Amino acid sequence: MKAFTLLSTLSVFVAATAAARIGTAPDTTCTSEVVAYETYIGKDHNVKLTYSHCADEPLVASDGEELAKRQSNNVCGAACDTFCWSPSGGGPSTGDCAVIADALLYDSQNVGVLFNVTATGTPTDKITMQYQSCLTYFLNQDFNTLVYCRTEWSKLVNWLATDCDADNNAHGGLCVATDQRWYVQ
Repeated sequence: MKAFTLLSTLSVFVAATAAARIGTAPDTTCTSEVVAYETYIGKDHNVKLTYSHCADEPLVASDGEELAKRQSNNVCGAACDTFCWSPSGGGPSTGDCAVIADALLYDSQNVGVLFNVTATGTPTDKITMQYQSCLTYFLNQDFNTLVYCRTEWSKLVNWLATDCDADNNAHGGLCVATDQRWYVQ
């Protein structure tokens, strides 16, 4: 039991360290990001949606090994570990994030619940949404195309905006899949 507790604590520490490293960047730009497609979504078409690729985006792996190919590509509802960045200050407005969450729900009803995120290293392995101060993205770190759902992304956007805010001594956060194939920031 002590070994399990130690292993669990170590896993959380490693993931938190990786999350902290990712979270220290001032924005989501990178030196070699290539935008493949941009549009606006939501009922009012006011949420910017960008499909892009960042060749120098690090893969998050707790054991330092390359991520192996896996069988299931549908990760909708898959568990993820959430980390908030402290201290408070400089985070997005929860109201701005609610606009993105609502746009995701609107599209889930009018476009479809599921969407694809192409494999890491492809031109569209990162999907970014922005409305005013709130920016969120889904990054596929797997070597296969993944399927995720707009309804779950909407829940994560709301959760991160409310639980990783200044009232909780934070300024945003991210959720890394327990198998580390993807993360939402």
